[in-house]
Amino acid sequence: MPEHKMVTIDGIRVRAEDETRYRARTGADAPAAPLTRAQAHLPGDKGAEDGPFDPGAHDLPEVNAYLAEANEAETARVLDAEAEGKKRKTLVDRREEYLEEARKRAAAGGTGGGA
Repeated sequence: MPEHKMVTIDGIRVRAEDETRYRARTGADAPAAPLTRAQAHLPGDKGAEDGPFDPGAHDLPEVNAYLAEANEAETARVLDAEAEGKKRKTLVDRREEYLEEARKRAAAGGTGGGA
């Protein structure tokens, strides 16, 4: 297993090759490329989307996260858009499961996000 040299910056261990990006991201300098995929998609980073949620513009974990909070009508709309667009098997084949989860959230008193 390869060993990475680590640098400690303010108590945080960072790989040596990521030091410049880390310092730029946490310092007063202009923002650098994100260190991790999670940092690339921080809540609120994207700003408001124009129009309704488009599953084709998002990766599978983002679509799953959105569907985990969407109401039944929004879940159906997003899954219909997916079926017309990318047709990812994981989403299309589990349509009824996603809709059932949305129904359970509504029955439990959850307002559900989306539309």
